Formats: sequence, C-alpha cells, structure tokens
Amino acid sequence: MLKETPLPTTVRPRHYQKLSERLRQFMAENHFRDGDKLPPERALAESFGVSRNSVREAIHALAERGLLESRHGDGTYVRVPDMEPLRSAILEAVDSEGHLFDEVMEYRRILEPAVAELAALRRTPEQLDRLKIIACDQQRRILIDGDDGELDAQFHLCLAECSGNRLLINTVALLNEQYAGGRTADLRDASWHQFSVASHLRIIDALERQSAEGCRKAVEEHLDTIVHKHLFVTARD
Repeated sequence: MLKETPLPTTVRPRHYQKLSERLRQFMAENHFRDGDKLPPERALAESFGVSRNSVREAIHALAERGLLESRHGDGTYVRVPDMEPLRSAILEAVDSEGHLFDEVMEYRRILEPAVAELAALRRTPEQLDRLKIIACDQQRRILIDGDDGELDAQFHLCLAECSGNRLLINTVALLNEQYAGGRTADLRDASWHQFSVASHLRIIDALERQSAEGCRKAVEEHLDTIVHKHLFVTARD
C-alpha cells in the first residue's frame, strides 16, 4: 500500500505580524515623523480591536526593524531611517555630468515598479481617490496651459505613499526634488501629455483591482516610454 504524502502546509503570518503591518500603515497614513509618540497601547488595542498583548508584540516587531523605539515608562516613539547617506549619493550622481539621465532612469526602472507592486497591495481607498483627483487635475491643467509637470511629480509621490514604506517614499520624494529630466519641456509635447494621463489611468485601474503585476507593468511601460522619448529628442537635436 502506497504511503500517502502529506500536502505541504502554507506558512501563514502570525497575528502580530499582520498587526505590525497595520500599525506601520497607520503611522504612514497619519504622517508620523521621527520622534513622534505613538498613542498608548490601550488606545491602539481599542482602535485595532485586538488585545494589548498583540499590540505589544507588533510594536516589538517594528522596533526590531528600527521603525519604533520603546522607552520604559515613557511610551513608544517613531524612528525614521536616516536618509542623509542616500540623499548624498543621489545628489552626487544627479549633480554631475549633466544629471546622468541614463543612470537616474535605470535607478527609477529598478525602484518604481517594486513600489507599484507594494502600492497595489497596500493602498487605501482614500489614497486611491487622491490619485484619481491628481489625474483629473492633470487633465485640466493640460487643457489650460500644458504645464502638468508638478502634478506628474505629485502622482508618483502619492503612488509611493500607497506603498506605506517610508524609505521608499523618501527616496521617490528626493528624486522628484532633485531630478526633473523626465518632465522637461522638450519631452512634454502634446503626444506626451496624452500618454502621461493615459498611463496614470492604467496605473489607477491596476491599483483599483489591487493587481500587483498589472501595476508593475503599467509603471514599467511608463518609464520605458520616458527613456524612448528622451532618446528620440536627443537624436533629433
């Protein structure tokens, strides 16, 4: 008689791991900054509908990741990763040799699709509504004067915020602040405006369906088109 092979069991995240993810999203959505104090454990337990012990375990898990600091007798405080080394590295690359468009776009091609995947899985209804508003504002701005670069930057930053990862959010914000190579007047002609809005709407559609793969592909196509457009413009010049 053949011995029946047991089916492999699926490893499921423990309750405190799920709660730590909810707590991390809570901090991101409420814009907690470095040094801000979290509400007491009792208040968090009531808010999340869990026990204080579960909250304590979730806090411990985030503290091990360097995102929280528990001070005995004083409470729990937010800790934000130090962005200065990354900021310095990006500034050094962006400020040298004509902004190094190829390297920055290669960096974005690695970073932003991964951000999009997380965004699809973690976005809130409010964040989705915010992205829709930005896309609508972008369409209106194009009809008025065609200057939608700032709204384009807002869209990508809001998409990063949907990921709930503060390190990724800060990195995208820094790129928006220091590099506008994909938003120059030479690149943003009438055909580009149409593509940009359509691309953002495809990203929103994938987010609404919470399709991580669809969101990744939409962002990859968006970034690839920026590169192709840049190559066309530079070859023409």
